[in-house]
Amino acid sequence: MAAAAYGLRTAPHVVTDADRELLRFSALVLLARPAEGALHGTALALLVRDPDTRGKYLPQALARFAASDPHLPPSVLAPALATHTEPVLAAFRARLYEPGEGPGEVLRILAEVSVTPLARRVTSLVREHVEHRPEGAENAALFVDRRLEDGPAARSVLLPLVVDLLRTGPAQVRRALAPVLADPGTPLSRPLRQELLEVLMEREEYGPYERDVTVLDALLRAVAAGAAERTEARTRDLVHRTGLLMARTPEGAAFFDRRLTQLAREVPVFGDQVRGWLKSAPAQWAVVVGPSARIRLTAGREKGGGRGHGDTADPSDPAGVTPGDPADAGRRQPAWHS
Repeated sequence: MAAAAYGLRTAPHVVTDADRELLRFSALVLLARPAEGALHGTALALLVRDPDTRGKYLPQALARFAASDPHLPPSVLAPALATHTEPVLAAFRARLYEPGEGPGEVLRILAEVSVTPLARRVTSLVREHVEHRPEGAENAALFVDRRLEDGPAARSVLLPLVVDLLRTGPAQVRRALAPVLADPGTPLSRPLRQELLEVLMEREEYGPYERDVTVLDALLRAVAAGAAERTEARTRDLVHRTGLLMARTPEGAAFFDRRLTQLAREVPVFGDQVRGWLKSAPAQWAVVVGPSARIRLTAGREKGGGRGHGDTADPSDPAGVTPGDPADAGRRQPAWHS
Protein backbone atom coordinates (compact mmCIF):
# COMPACT_ATOMS: atom_id res chain seq x y z
CA MET A 1 0.00 0.00 0.00
CA ALA A 2 2.73 2.47 0.99
CA ALA A 3 4.81 1.62 -2.08
CA ALA A 4 1.84 2.16 -4.38
CA ALA A 5 1.04 5.54 -2.86
CA TYR A 6 4.69 6.56 -3.06
CA GLY A 7 4.83 5.53 -6.70
CA LEU A 8 1.88 7.76 -7.62
CA ARG A 9 3.40 10.73 -5.79
CA THR A 10 6.78 10.35 -7.45
CA ALA A 11 5.58 9.49 -10.98
CA PRO A 12 5.07 13.10 -12.13
CA HIS A 13 8.64 13.94 -11.12
CA VAL A 14 10.42 10.99 -12.73
CA VAL A 15 12.74 12.10 -15.53
CA THR A 16 15.26 9.28 -16.07
CA ASP A 17 14.69 6.05 -17.95
CA ALA A 18 16.02 4.06 -14.99
CA ASP A 19 13.46 5.58 -12.63
CA ARG A 20 10.65 5.01 -15.11
CA GLU A 21 11.72 1.40 -15.49
CA LEU A 22 11.65 0.93 -11.72
CA LEU A 23 8.13 2.37 -11.42
CA ARG A 24 6.97 0.28 -14.36
CA PHE A 25 8.35 -2.90 -12.80
CA SER A 26 6.72 -2.12 -9.44
CA ALA A 27 3.35 -1.49 -11.09
CA LEU A 28 3.50 -4.71 -13.10
CA VAL A 29 4.38 -6.74 -9.99
CA LEU A 30 1.45 -5.21 -8.15
CA LEU A 31 -0.91 -5.83 -11.05
CA ALA A 32 0.13 -9.51 -11.19
CA ARG A 33 -1.04 -10.12 -7.62
CA PRO A 34 -4.74 -11.09 -7.55
CA ALA A 35 -4.81 -10.63 -3.79
CA GLU A 36 -3.94 -6.96 -4.25
CA GLY A 37 -6.99 -6.23 -6.41
CA ALA A 38 -7.84 -3.10 -4.46
CA LEU A 39 -4.51 -1.60 -5.54
CA HIS A 40 -4.75 -2.54 -9.19
CA GLY A 41 -6.14 0.92 -9.92
CA THR A 42 -2.95 2.44 -8.55
CA ALA A 43 -0.83 0.10 -10.67
CA LEU A 44 -2.83 0.97 -13.78
CA ALA A 45 -2.50 4.68 -13.01
CA LEU A 46 1.29 4.29 -13.06
CA LEU A 47 1.23 2.27 -16.27
CA VAL A 48 -1.05 4.76 -18.05
CA ARG A 49 1.26 7.63 -17.13
CA ASP A 50 4.12 5.75 -18.79
CA PRO A 51 4.04 6.24 -22.60
CA ASP A 52 5.70 2.85 -23.10
CA THR A 53 2.92 0.91 -21.37
CA ARG A 54 -0.04 3.25 -21.87
CA GLY A 55 -1.43 1.61 -24.99
CA LYS A 56 -1.48 -1.88 -23.52
CA TYR A 57 -3.03 -1.03 -20.16
CA LEU A 58 -5.29 1.92 -21.05
CA PRO A 59 -8.37 -0.28 -21.73
CA GLN A 60 -8.10 -1.78 -18.25
CA ALA A 61 -7.61 1.66 -16.74
CA LEU A 62 -10.66 3.04 -18.57
CA ALA A 63 -12.76 0.14 -17.32
CA ARG A 64 -11.68 0.88 -13.76
CA PHE A 65 -12.33 4.59 -14.32
CA ALA A 66 -15.86 3.79 -15.51
CA ALA A 67 -16.32 1.78 -12.31
CA SER A 68 -15.30 4.86 -10.28
CA ASP A 69 -12.06 3.40 -8.94
CA PRO A 70 -10.78 6.09 -6.53
CA HIS A 71 -7.20 5.42 -7.61
CA LEU A 72 -8.00 6.45 -11.19
CA PRO A 73 -9.15 10.08 -11.13
CA PRO A 74 -9.48 12.06 -14.39
CA SER A 75 -6.04 13.59 -13.88
CA VAL A 76 -4.42 10.17 -14.39
CA LEU A 77 -6.02 9.84 -17.83
CA ALA A 78 -5.22 13.39 -18.92
CA PRO A 79 -1.84 12.56 -20.54
CA ALA A 80 -3.58 9.93 -22.68
CA LEU A 81 -5.81 12.58 -24.27
CA ALA A 82 -3.00 13.44 -26.67
CA THR A 83 -2.19 9.87 -27.64
CA HIS A 84 -5.50 8.01 -27.28
CA THR A 85 -8.02 10.81 -27.77
CA GLU A 86 -11.15 8.85 -28.69
CA PRO A 87 -11.36 6.35 -25.81
CA VAL A 88 -10.40 8.94 -23.19
CA LEU A 89 -12.91 11.52 -24.44
CA ALA A 90 -15.58 8.80 -24.47
CA ALA A 91 -14.79 7.95 -20.84
CA PHE A 92 -14.89 11.62 -19.84
CA ARG A 93 -18.17 12.15 -21.70
CA ALA A 94 -19.76 9.27 -19.81
CA ARG A 95 -18.56 10.72 -16.49
CA LEU A 96 -20.14 14.09 -17.38
CA TYR A 97 -23.55 12.40 -17.37
CA GLU A 98 -23.10 11.14 -13.82
CA PRO A 99 -24.31 12.92 -10.67
CA GLY A 100 -22.04 14.12 -7.90
CA GLU A 101 -18.58 15.66 -8.06
CA GLY A 102 -17.36 13.59 -11.00
CA PRO A 103 -18.34 16.02 -13.78
CA GLY A 104 -16.62 18.91 -12.05
CA GLU A 105 -13.39 16.94 -11.76
CA VAL A 106 -13.50 16.08 -15.46
CA LEU A 107 -14.14 19.67 -16.52
CA ARG A 108 -11.24 20.90 -14.39
CA ILE A 109 -8.96 18.55 -16.33
CA LEU A 110 -10.49 19.46 -19.69
CA ALA A 111 -10.02 23.15 -18.96
CA GLU A 112 -6.28 22.57 -19.30
CA VAL A 113 -6.63 21.41 -22.91
CA SER A 114 -5.39 24.23 -25.12
CA VAL A 115 -4.55 22.51 -28.42
CA THR A 116 -7.20 23.93 -30.76
CA PRO A 117 -8.56 20.82 -32.54
CA LEU A 118 -8.96 18.96 -29.26
CA ALA A 119 -10.17 22.08 -27.44
CA ARG A 120 -13.05 22.39 -29.91
CA ARG A 121 -14.15 18.86 -29.07
CA VAL A 122 -13.88 19.66 -25.38
CA THR A 123 -16.19 22.68 -25.72
CA SER A 124 -18.72 20.40 -27.40
CA LEU A 125 -18.62 18.19 -24.32
CA VAL A 126 -19.12 21.22 -22.08
CA ARG A 127 -22.13 22.34 -24.11
CA GLU A 128 -23.59 18.83 -24.03
CA HIS A 129 -23.04 18.63 -20.27
CA VAL A 130 -24.93 21.86 -19.63
CA GLU A 131 -27.78 20.91 -21.97
CA HIS A 132 -28.20 17.57 -20.23
CA ARG A 133 -27.60 18.84 -16.70
CA PRO A 134 -28.34 22.59 -16.34
CA GLU A 135 -27.50 22.22 -12.66
CA GLY A 136 -23.95 21.60 -13.84
CA ALA A 137 -23.70 25.21 -14.98
CA GLU A 138 -21.40 26.01 -12.06
CA ASN A 139 -18.91 23.45 -13.36
CA ALA A 140 -19.15 24.95 -16.84
CA ALA A 141 -18.62 28.43 -15.41
CA LEU A 142 -15.43 27.30 -13.69
CA PHE A 143 -14.30 25.82 -17.00
CA VAL A 144 -14.96 29.12 -18.77
CA ASP A 145 -13.20 31.09 -16.03
CA ARG A 146 -10.08 28.96 -16.40
CA ARG A 147 -10.04 29.06 -20.19
CA LEU A 148 -10.52 32.82 -20.25
CA GLU A 149 -7.11 33.14 -18.64
CA ASP A 150 -5.55 31.67 -21.77
CA GLY A 151 -6.33 35.02 -23.37
CA PRO A 152 -6.65 35.52 -27.14
CA ALA A 153 -5.46 31.97 -27.79
CA ALA A 154 -8.74 30.64 -26.36
CA ARG A 155 -11.02 33.06 -28.18
CA SER A 156 -11.76 30.94 -31.25
CA VAL A 157 -13.09 28.02 -29.21
CA LEU A 158 -14.44 29.81 -26.14
CA LEU A 159 -16.40 32.64 -27.76
CA PRO A 160 -18.86 30.41 -29.68
CA LEU A 161 -19.44 28.22 -26.62
CA VAL A 162 -20.20 31.05 -24.20
CA VAL A 163 -22.27 33.06 -26.67
CA ASP A 164 -24.42 30.00 -27.31
CA LEU A 165 -24.85 29.30 -23.60
CA LEU A 166 -25.83 32.92 -22.92
CA ARG A 167 -28.27 33.24 -25.80
CA THR A 168 -30.00 29.88 -25.55
CA GLY A 169 -29.34 28.68 -22.01
CA PRO A 170 -31.84 28.96 -19.16
CA ALA A 171 -31.50 31.49 -16.35
CA GLN A 172 -29.64 28.94 -14.23
CA VAL A 173 -26.82 28.87 -16.79
CA ARG A 174 -26.67 32.65 -17.29
CA ARG A 175 -26.70 33.14 -13.53
CA ALA A 176 -23.65 30.91 -13.16
CA LEU A 177 -21.76 32.66 -15.95
CA ALA A 178 -22.55 36.23 -14.87
CA PRO A 179 -19.97 36.41 -12.02
CA VAL A 180 -17.25 34.99 -14.28
CA LEU A 181 -17.88 37.55 -17.00
CA ALA A 182 -18.24 40.46 -14.58
CA ASP A 183 -15.02 39.57 -12.76
CA PRO A 184 -12.23 42.02 -13.66
CA GLY A 185 -9.84 39.16 -14.39
CA THR A 186 -6.30 39.80 -15.58
CA PRO A 187 -5.13 41.95 -18.49
CA LEU A 188 -4.93 38.73 -20.51
CA SER A 189 -8.56 37.73 -19.99
CA ARG A 190 -10.19 41.15 -19.53
CA PRO A 191 -11.03 41.97 -23.18
CA LEU A 192 -12.86 38.70 -23.79
CA ARG A 193 -14.61 38.87 -20.41
CA GLN A 194 -15.91 42.31 -21.28
CA GLU A 195 -16.99 41.25 -24.77
CA LEU A 196 -18.91 38.30 -23.41
CA LEU A 197 -20.41 40.41 -20.64
CA GLU A 198 -21.89 42.64 -23.34
CA VAL A 199 -23.52 39.55 -24.84
CA LEU A 200 -25.07 38.75 -21.47
CA MET A 201 -26.32 42.32 -21.00
CA GLU A 202 -27.80 42.27 -24.49
CA ARG A 203 -29.51 38.95 -23.74
CA GLU A 204 -31.04 40.28 -20.54
CA GLU A 205 -32.26 43.41 -22.31
CA TYR A 206 -33.56 42.02 -25.58
CA GLY A 207 -33.72 38.26 -25.09
CA PRO A 208 -36.87 36.67 -26.54
CA TYR A 209 -37.11 34.13 -23.73
CA GLU A 210 -37.81 34.45 -20.05
CA ARG A 211 -36.25 37.24 -18.04
CA ASP A 212 -35.03 36.35 -14.58
CA VAL A 213 -34.05 39.03 -12.09
CA THR A 214 -31.70 36.63 -10.32
CA VAL A 215 -29.35 36.74 -13.34
CA LEU A 216 -29.02 40.50 -12.99
CA ASP A 217 -28.68 40.12 -9.24
CA ALA A 218 -25.73 37.73 -9.71
CA LEU A 219 -24.20 40.28 -12.07
CA LEU A 220 -24.71 43.16 -9.63
CA ARG A 221 -23.13 41.25 -6.75
CA ALA A 222 -20.10 40.35 -8.87
CA VAL A 223 -19.70 43.96 -10.02
CA ALA A 224 -19.72 45.17 -6.41
CA ALA A 225 -17.34 42.47 -5.21
CA GLY A 226 -14.79 43.40 -7.89
CA ALA A 227 -15.11 47.18 -7.49
CA ALA A 228 -11.59 47.54 -6.07
CA GLU A 229 -10.09 45.75 -9.08
CA ARG A 230 -11.61 47.67 -11.99
CA THR A 231 -11.94 51.36 -12.87
CA GLU A 232 -14.67 53.22 -11.07
CA ALA A 233 -16.08 54.44 -14.38
CA ARG A 234 -16.53 50.85 -15.54
CA THR A 235 -18.19 49.84 -12.27
CA ARG A 236 -20.51 52.87 -12.42
CA ASP A 237 -21.57 52.04 -15.97
CA LEU A 238 -22.30 48.39 -15.15
CA VAL A 239 -24.29 49.24 -12.03
CA HIS A 240 -26.36 51.88 -13.82
CA ARG A 241 -27.12 49.61 -16.77
CA THR A 242 -28.05 46.76 -14.45
CA GLY A 243 -30.31 49.08 -12.48
CA LEU A 244 -32.10 50.20 -15.64
CA LEU A 245 -32.75 46.60 -16.62
CA MET A 246 -34.02 45.65 -13.16
CA ALA A 247 -36.19 48.77 -12.97
CA ARG A 248 -38.35 47.60 -15.87
CA THR A 249 -40.72 46.10 -13.31
CA PRO A 250 -41.73 47.42 -9.87
CA GLU A 251 -40.53 44.18 -8.28
CA GLY A 252 -37.17 44.44 -10.01
CA ALA A 253 -36.76 48.08 -8.99
CA ALA A 254 -37.44 47.27 -5.33
CA PHE A 255 -35.09 44.32 -5.60
CA PHE A 256 -32.32 46.54 -7.00
CA ASP A 257 -32.78 49.09 -4.18
CA ARG A 258 -32.49 46.45 -1.48
CA ARG A 259 -29.49 44.74 -3.03
CA LEU A 260 -27.66 47.99 -3.78
CA THR A 261 -28.14 49.14 -0.19
CA GLN A 262 -26.84 45.84 1.13
CA LEU A 263 -23.82 45.81 -1.19
CA ALA A 264 -22.92 49.38 -0.29
CA ARG A 265 -22.94 48.37 3.36
CA GLU A 266 -20.94 45.15 2.95
CA VAL A 267 -18.34 46.22 0.36
CA PRO A 268 -16.76 49.46 1.66
CA VAL A 269 -15.02 50.43 -1.58
CA PHE A 270 -18.23 49.93 -3.51
CA GLY A 271 -20.26 51.78 -0.90
CA ASP A 272 -18.00 54.82 -1.12
CA GLN A 273 -18.32 54.80 -4.89
CA VAL A 274 -22.11 54.54 -4.83
CA ARG A 275 -22.44 57.44 -2.41
CA GLY A 276 -20.17 59.51 -4.61
CA TRP A 277 -22.28 58.80 -7.69
CA LEU A 278 -25.52 59.69 -5.95
CA LYS A 279 -24.12 63.00 -4.73
CA SER A 280 -22.41 64.01 -7.98
CA ALA A 281 -25.22 63.03 -10.39
CA PRO A 282 -28.50 62.77 -8.42
CA ALA A 283 -30.74 63.15 -11.46
CA GLN A 284 -29.02 60.35 -13.37
CA TRP A 285 -29.34 57.94 -10.47
CA ALA A 286 -32.89 58.93 -9.54
CA VAL A 287 -34.00 56.85 -12.52
CA VAL A 288 -32.74 53.62 -10.98
CA VAL A 289 -32.50 54.22 -7.22
CA GLY A 290 -35.67 54.86 -5.27
CA PRO A 291 -36.06 57.79 -2.82
CA SER A 292 -35.82 55.76 0.39
CA ALA A 293 -32.78 53.86 -0.87
CA ARG A 294 -31.09 57.13 -1.85
CA ILE A 295 -31.67 58.48 1.64
CA ARG A 296 -30.17 55.40 3.26
CA LEU A 297 -27.22 55.35 0.89
CA THR A 298 -26.29 59.03 1.04
CA ALA A 299 -26.66 59.08 4.81
CA GLY A 300 -23.50 56.95 4.96
CA ARG A 301 -22.80 53.57 6.42
CA GLU A 302 -25.19 52.64 9.18
CA LYS A 303 -23.69 52.06 12.59
CA GLY A 304 -23.06 48.40 13.23
CA GLY A 305 -24.13 47.48 9.71
CA GLY A 306 -27.79 47.18 10.77
CA ARG A 307 -30.85 47.88 8.66
CA GLY A 308 -32.30 51.30 8.43
CA HIS A 309 -35.90 52.16 9.21
CA GLY A 310 -38.15 50.48 6.72
CA ASP A 311 -35.34 48.38 5.20
CA THR A 312 -36.91 45.01 5.81
CA ALA A 313 -36.43 41.74 4.02
CA ASP A 314 -39.14 40.71 1.62
CA PRO A 315 -39.87 37.01 2.11
CA SER A 316 -41.02 36.79 -1.51
CA ASP A 317 -37.70 38.21 -2.77
CA PRO A 318 -36.20 35.50 -5.01
CA ALA A 319 -32.69 36.53 -4.05
CA GLY A 320 -33.42 36.37 -0.35
CA VAL A 321 -31.71 39.69 0.42
CA THR A 322 -31.19 39.47 4.16
CA PRO A 323 -28.39 40.48 6.55
CA GLY A 324 -27.18 36.88 6.47
CA ASP A 325 -26.80 36.87 2.68
CA PRO A 326 -23.37 38.42 2.09
CA ALA A 327 -22.70 40.55 -0.93
CA ASP A 328 -20.34 38.02 -2.45
CA ALA A 329 -22.46 34.95 -1.70
CA GLY A 330 -21.92 32.40 -4.42
CA ARG A 331 -18.97 34.25 -5.90
CA ARG A 332 -16.28 31.75 -6.85
CA GLN A 333 -12.57 32.35 -6.51
CA PRO A 334 -11.59 33.14 -10.09
CA ALA A 335 -8.98 31.11 -11.90
CA TRP A 336 -6.60 34.03 -12.11
CA HIS A 337 -6.42 34.15 -8.29
CA SER A 338 -5.41 30.49 -8.01
